[in-house]
Amino acid sequence: MSELIFLLLLFGLPAAFGVVLARRRGKNPLLWGILSGVFPFFLVVLYIHYKPADKEEKPPATD
Repeated sequence: MSELIFLLLLFGLPAAFGVVLARRRGKNPLLWGILSGVFPFFLVVLYIHYKPADKEEKPPATD
């Protein structure tokens, strides 16, 4: 039983963080959850690639 808990902490915890971060950033949560579960480095990649959704870029004014 302790091996199962260890595996859940080792792979499940980063995967859960990856899913939450991907949902907040508008990316595919399944893909990022799997990637960050197997390779936790992708959590850093997902954290760095953040574009706030509430900021809209205005097109340049045309006169």
